[in-house]
Amino acid sequence: MTVQTKSQRAKGKRQRERERRQRRELRRAERREAVGTPVASSGVQAGPSARSIADPIYGVASPVIDPALCWFIAKTMPRMGDRALKALQDAEVVTYQPRSTEVVVRRGRRVIRRTPMLIRTVFIGVRDLAHLDVAKSSVGVAEIVSRPVEDTSTEGNIAGPVLKPARLDAQGLQRFVDVIAKGEFVEPVGIKAGQSVMVTTGPFATFPAVVEEILPNDRLKVAVSLFGRPSPVELGIADVQVG
Repeated sequence: MTVQTKSQRAKGKRQRERERRQRRELRRAERREAVGTPVASSGVQAGPSARSIADPIYGVASPVIDPALCWFIAKTMPRMGDRALKALQDAEVVTYQPRSTEVVVRRGRRVIRRTPMLIRTVFIGVRDLAHLDVAKSSVGVAEIVSRPVEDTSTEGNIAGPVLKPARLDAQGLQRFVDVIAKGEFVEPVGIKAGQSVMVTTGPFATFPAVVEEILPNDRLKVAVSLFGRPSPVELGIADVQVG
């Protein structure tokens, strides 16, 4: 007859208690799945208006390009993009910087991350050429994009190309801006179906799982390995961590 020590009995008791918690959580998950109503981690039923990380981001407003302004392209100095934008705005220069948008999940929350699409490039709107000179001399601005044109400023000079600031067509720029805004209807990244995660809270903490489906109201359906077989469990986004 094998005599168990006190530590072995305590270990066995903890193991049985852990298995009971797992079975209770499994039964709750099965009941929620049968009802089809997701329940938040606080126990309060989530309303239909709650946003899920599976939802794309909509409603990106398309900036209006003022046709009364003269539009040009400014190149900023390396690592001075933010300072250049602030200096231009202080000089009452209208700026537009096309950005790409993506949605990431950090610690169970949706975070919208925007990054410039064109490196060191800003579209600027000025009142006249004098205002353009102010923009060109602003802190962080390297140059105004120019194009070669024939020099006809002084009669009798030898004809030849000179560089002059390239003015943009306001309507064409507006169409470009509209396309960029439409392209910002993006799908989130960070957690996807089929991805391996680790449960961080609750009775399944430290258990590996595989995401089977992203549900509304920031919920996930994952397959947790219980008793040697995968078992479906519904968890919140904040209850898992990407491996």
